[in-house]
Amino acid sequence: MVDPSPSPVEEPPKVRRTHVIAVWAACTLVGGFLLALPDDGPRLISFSEAHGPGLLDTVGALLIAAGSALAWWWIWRDRRRLAAAPLWWQVAAPISGGLGLGLITASVLADFHLWWAIGALLVTLVQIGLFVSVSGIGAHRPTRVRVTGYVTRGEGDDMQLLVFEYADHPGTHLPGGGVERGELLNDAMVRETYEETGITGPLTVVSVVGVQSGRFTDTRRPYLNVYFHLHTDDPRRTWPHTMIGDPGVWDTGAPVTATFIPVPQARDLLRTTGNHQHAFLHLLPTATTHPLSRPDPT
Repeated sequence: MVDPSPSPVEEPPKVRRTHVIAVWAACTLVGGFLLALPDDGPRLISFSEAHGPGLLDTVGALLIAAGSALAWWWIWRDRRRLAAAPLWWQVAAPISGGLGLGLITASVLADFHLWWAIGALLVTLVQIGLFVSVSGIGAHRPTRVRVTGYVTRGEGDDMQLLVFEYADHPGTHLPGGGVERGELLNDAMVRETYEETGITGPLTVVSVVGVQSGRFTDTRRPYLNVYFHLHTDDPRRTWPHTMIGDPGVWDTGAPVTATFIPVPQARDLLRTTGNHQHAFLHLLPTATTHPLSRPDPT
């Protein structure tokens, strides 16, 4: 069964791309305006008798630097996404950026305004390109494949579903995440369940129960989310866990509480989360027959 309803899927970041763009643009425009104004005031720093920034130039340069620092922080934060950029861009970006910085430095020391303009243009273009690369602006990026799991124990009316909640973020969630390059969907589902819930014992991947498609709300990148049914015999009812994940991911190291709850209760809780995680609960079988994988008997 396919659910075409768009869904956020991932927890929205605290700082959104639009916020960064707004601050970056404001700092750059105001800073550039101040740099363009005539500045006949005292030189705060003198590189030569006739050259050195005045007060307006200094404030303008600081504003531009602050906006650039924010953009570069965003680029560094999501730097792992650069791996999906074309090879020519991965090579051209550092070369162009280094050339631009060199021209800016030379223009300050030698008072060559043309060098400064060319260097600033190169650095700005590289910065914009890197920002676009890590922010996923546009719908041309490859579809992201994800997995989400209904992990149950018991059968029939006694069936319970594994969910977890963040300590600092409201909502009830299912284990799931992105599929790594070369990874089988079954393996990704098992890995994400262990990493996000800390469940113990073997997991049996019973079946695929549904597929969601849509776009991420922040990046507009298309995704395909495959829902699995898994079975476990973990006897615990609730337990604390620390989220395991890649460095730089917003919830890596976050404290969570994992809990088994009755399926009807889970349906109500997941419906209020707002990302359609309840969409395929009614398709869960009453018994774990014909599993896709079986626990290791050892």
